Amino acid sequence: MNSTPCPPAEFTMTVQAADAHTLRVAIHGYLDYDTSDEFAPALDELLDAHAEQHGPALRHLRLDWANLTAFDSSGLSALLALRRRTHPAGITLHLHHQPTYLTRLLEVTGVMGHLTQHARGAGSPEAAIP
Repeated sequence: MNSTPCPPAEFTMTVQAADAHTLRVAIHGYLDYDTSDEFAPALDELLDAHAEQHGPALRHLRLDWANLTAFDSSGLSALLALRRRTHPAGITLHLHHQPTYLTRLLEVTGVMGHLTQHARGAGSPEAAIP
């Protein structure tokens, strides 16, 4: 019996557009057990670079999932960790072009509304309200 080695799962992100208030990022490949540890540091790097260039003006992080090929509970955990970073900073997550399986997972787990809840501006009096 011949065995063919499976190539490692691939994960990349590309910045599609950016201005002071909005950053649009395309997710490519797998966001799963094998790659989810790459997601947070890669997005942290993008967010830090954006803040360095524009200051704390970012209000919308738009994630384009059109080229996502796999997503599992580890990807969900990474996405929730991203929300924990962005929401207190006044950055609202927007999910675009997600495949049906991603939408279904977010709805079944009840986190779709939580992930995309409008973030209040960091430092505003409303931001202190739970």
